[in-house]
Amino acid sequence: LITNLPSDCCVEVPVHADKTGLHPTYIGNLPSQCAALCMSNVIPQGLAVKAALTGNFEHVAHAVAMDPLTSAVLTLKEARDMAIEMYEAEKENLPQFDEKKIKKVPTIRIPEGTKGVDVPLDPALAIARRFGELEKR
Repeated sequence: LITNLPSDCCVEVPVHADKTGLHPTYIGNLPSQCAALCMSNVIPQGLAVKAALTGNFEHVAHAVAMDPLTSAVLTLKEARDMAIEMYEAEKENLPQFDEKKIKKVPTIRIPEGTKGVDVPLDPALAIARRFGELEKR
């Protein structure tokens, strides 16, 4: 339906409903910038599905780290630690991960006192702010 996104990803499209059912609308290619924005969510979601099917915790850690909102506020170490904490809390409900060890990975150390960059939690806020600045000119 959206030709420049993976055919197996979940998308929202306009739908025509009639007595025979629901009929999704063919969209074709999205503008490149829109497809790229969608892919920033499609890839982590795909990794989460792959993790659920394979029981590979590394896919979970990668999905969490690549999530746009998570990566805006957490370091890679913090994201991995959060994924481990969530797994530990829910492992009784995740039998596909049984008997598998979580791999130790080297961590990039950020020097004490390093100030992060202020990033809005929602990319739409940054765009709205920029348009507001341009409007004032």
